[in-house]
Amino acid sequence: MFRKWGKAATYDDGSGGESIDCRVIKDQEVGEFEEDERVRVPRVELNLLVSEVGVYCLETVVAFGGVEYAVRKMLSDDGVI
Repeated sequence: MFRKWGKAATYDDGSGGESIDCRVIKDQEVGEFEEDERVRVPRVELNLLVSEVGVYCLETVVAFGGVEYAVRKMLSDDGVI
């Protein structure tokens, strides 16, 4: 799936080392309920393969399409960040 629909991106884990080239699948305007909210708020969801980028951390930044996105949380532990 990532080979077919994934777009080129870079992944910076915040360690100060080199950024990692990876592929990303983007879903925009995915609604979710925030913890203390009663309305859905828009968010951008970027799917990356853990096998390409390694361990997730809060300092992670994904650069994709000329925009940098800070990773706030991992949605599931299924091999995709």
